[in-house]
Amino acid sequence: MNAHGAGNPRRAGFWPTLRAVLWSFFGVRRRQAYMEDAGSLNPLAVVVAGVLAGAVFVILIVIAVQVVLA
Repeated sequence: MNAHGAGNPRRAGFWPTLRAVLWSFFGVRRRQAYMEDAGSLNPLAVVVAGVLAGAVFVILIVIAVQVVLA
């Protein structure tokens, strides 16, 4: 039990976490969706998904620049 006397809330899986991170990268979220995610997402999973998404983004930018300059 946590400090409020309730059991642990159910944690979101991989796809909902990735979807929330990608929407955050895009910068468009409804407040209700944000509040739902805040209660169900595992912070460690969000950090890992964010780092991976950021790495993929940087790799895609590098590839795009190489294609344009080739």
